[in-house]
Amino acid sequence: MKISHYLLTLLLLLPSIAMADFFWVAVLAKESGLKEQTILSKTTLNHLRSDVKKAWKEGYSITDISHSPRLWSVVLSKGTGVSKQFYIHRRLMREFQEVVKYYHHKGYALRNVENGVGEWLAVFEHGGVVEGTKLVVVRDVEQLKIEIKKHQEQGLLLVDVEAAVGYWTAVFAKKAPFKEQNYALVEDKEALEETIAKHWKEGYSLQSLEYGNNQWFVLFCKYDTLRKETYVVSDKYIRFQKLIQDYWQKGYHIIDLAEGRK
Repeated sequence: MKISHYLLTLLLLLPSIAMADFFWVAVLAKESGLKEQTILSKTTLNHLRSDVKKAWKEGYSITDISHSPRLWSVVLSKGTGVSKQFYIHRRLMREFQEVVKYYHHKGYALRNVENGVGEWLAVFEHGGVVEGTKLVVVRDVEQLKIEIKKHQEQGLLLVDVEAAVGYWTAVFAKKAPFKEQNYALVEDKEALEETIAKHWKEGYSLQSLEYGNNQWFVLFCKYDTLRKETYVVSDKYIRFQKLIQDYWQKGYHIIDLAEGRK
């Protein structure tokens, strides 16, 4: 398992002012079904394309993608069961929704949505653990709560949330590898730690973390069996990188990668 030397070099060259109020988040777990992992990072999506194609040929699949200042990071994993995967990106939300609708009609599942430097990116796949997906786009968190309640009452599961440029996106699925879900919205790190500890005691797993509009969206779920998991938050990328590598050595895999500003 590795994080490219290119990423380390790039981060050392980035102006410290640009990174001063920024932090990174990773959710990691054992017994996730994932196998070997790697992270690819580039400054633009165009620069990322050839390395991702190479990783696909080596049997990896994208399991998460995130954007931080001047950097796209892609988590690639083996053991996903994915038979085909690709990603698209559009700048305008209207055009993005149209493309997502097109590939949904083609039978692809929407794995992940991410926004960076004004670009909306979607990862599609066949053969993964998520099926029958649907994209919902709203303008504020109160609308998001209404949509979550409505779709959960219809038996759908929430698999991804993104907050950026005045939008909240939510991806729901008819089929996912978990069952009961819960979520929390908290404003600071102390509250975040408290709600995670509370849900862990109640038998929930930490599915994902998303930071947007000055608050955390924390998504929990339950699996048939409990798994060991943890999360790391750091405003120092070198430390963040080291923590991930340490957990990889202990048999953990990245479940979710996120970022935010203080």
